[in-house]
Amino acid sequence: MSASRSTDAQTGGRGRLPTESASMTDLDSGTGDFDDSDAASTRVDLYGTSHQLRWPRDVTLVDTMIAAGIDVPYSCKEGHCGSCAATAVRGEVKMANCDILEPDDLAEGLILGCQATPVSDDLHIEF
Repeated sequence: MSASRSTDAQTGGRGRLPTESASMTDLDSGTGDFDDSDAASTRVDLYGTSHQLRWPRDVTLVDTMIAAGIDVPYSCKEGHCGSCAATAVRGEVKMANCDILEPDDLAEGLILGCQATPVSDDLHIEF
């Protein structure tokens, strides 16, 4: 079969755009099966509701909230978009990748939930 005919078969005929489909596998089961033996006690205020969480030291805030069934705002989970920006009202977090926050933002307590892991034992985060 010629390349032209092969392309026609893939696109459904001349003049049509090819279609693609993809599926993603969620590697996080969302069951909250994190080891929280050394987790921080965390209050998260989101959309007017307070949530009490055990936040494992090696898991980001966004992943912890997703596992707890909380509809947390996020998009890229890479520290580039700012969708998960929040304020650390109490406590200290460690930020992995933080391309979009300026030093002044960090000094004011702004964090990215997708890049933050707890340092303090007791935290209060506001979205």
